[in-house]
Amino acid sequence: MTNSKVTTVRFHMGGDDEIKTEHNRRDENTVKWEKHIDMDGKHEVLRDMELESVYEELFGRAIEEYDAKQKRRDRRYGGVYGYMEQVRADSRGRVNHKTRTKGKNLAYEVIVGVGSVKPELDEETGRFKRDSKGNFVTPYLVPDDICEAVLKAYLAAWDARNPHLRLYGAYLHGDEGGAMHMHLDFVPWADGYERGLSVQTSLNRALAQQGCVSEGWTRNSHVIWAERERDFIESILTEQYGYTIVHPDAGKYKESIPWRVYAQEQEALKRIDDQKVKLSAMLREADDMETELEMKRQELEEVTEATCAIEEMKAIEMPDGRSLWEHNMARVREERERKRREEEAKKRRRKSESRVHRAPNVLPTEYEEQMDEQKARIERQVREDVLGRNEDLTRRTLAASERVLSKAENESEFDFDSIRRG
Repeated sequence: MTNSKVTTVRFHMGGDDEIKTEHNRRDENTVKWEKHIDMDGKHEVLRDMELESVYEELFGRAIEEYDAKQKRRDRRYGGVYGYMEQVRADSRGRVNHKTRTKGKNLAYEVIVGVGSVKPELDEETGRFKRDSKGNFVTPYLVPDDICEAVLKAYLAAWDARNPHLRLYGAYLHGDEGGAMHMHLDFVPWADGYERGLSVQTSLNRALAQQGCVSEGWTRNSHVIWAERERDFIESILTEQYGYTIVHPDAGKYKESIPWRVYAQEQEALKRIDDQKVKLSAMLREADDMETELEMKRQELEEVTEATCAIEEMKAIEMPDGRSLWEHNMARVREERERKRREEEAKKRRRKSESRVHRAPNVLPTEYEEQMDEQKARIERQVREDVLGRNEDLTRRTLAASERVLSKAENESEFDFDSIRRG
């Protein structure tokens, strides 16, 4: 008899750039903008620690021992924050196929989901199937209570199964409209290093120390570990709840390829795009050169036609013995000379008509006061001179009058005409 209980399991791992702590904790200031979240739905924080405290727990003592051995200050980490910055700046990490950037991750996140709300597709009609009540048929849907039990059982076994993956965050979400899932945030650590810190963060070495050793590009340590964890979740569903696990979308749309091959393909595509850009630029430059060549060809044809016309004019003799070419050139020179004389006449006429009217200089106030004082002094001097001349004239008149009177006393008769003359 065929088992009717069929479902699927989702297991996805990403770097610290995919960890959204505020979203996982259901921070009100964050989730109020996320319309797909129902705050009345099931969400639970099962483990929640700060990343810095986890680094202090895992690497604090190793950092202190390393710094104590260093004589040069620039080689010391100076604490957990210094080591975390060193990890962020590490250029030996894997290449991120999305951002094309290098660097190690401070932490990683795994999203584990059980079941699916995806409706079943009717291949004949091309539409989703519905039941007798008109609801979509979801063959892979698992009840929330079973999902929660399976996910919490997987969480309870994490520390024992993954001793080198320090789990510091676990968040159960059943309020996003899809199947219930869990976010698991962890920091990988490995020991036994002979250079640098004795304990360091390294996902590859941490997985290797857990028995997940890489077998090649297609089956590296990450793939092997993910398969092991997925098999454990599937065993809980099959052994305890009687489900049959299927993966309907596996290999349906595209073939899974190793990340190194994908990176090489992306690099090749980028080079092709660059070559296309260069080719387009070369084609545009060729079009411009062809346009310029056509313009030069037209100019050459015009020059050739003009040269032929000149030769024909030189062959024609005018009545005065000159050729038609010489006659036309003389007319051109005369016309140029006439225009030059007219232009010079216009310049002389404009120069004679234009008058420069300069505005009177505006003197400062102190100079105006000095000029007023000088003017008053001159006027005063003029008045004094006039008064002096009047006094002298009066004095001379009185002297003349006295002489006339004294002479009149001595003479009984005197000549008034002589007085006037005198």
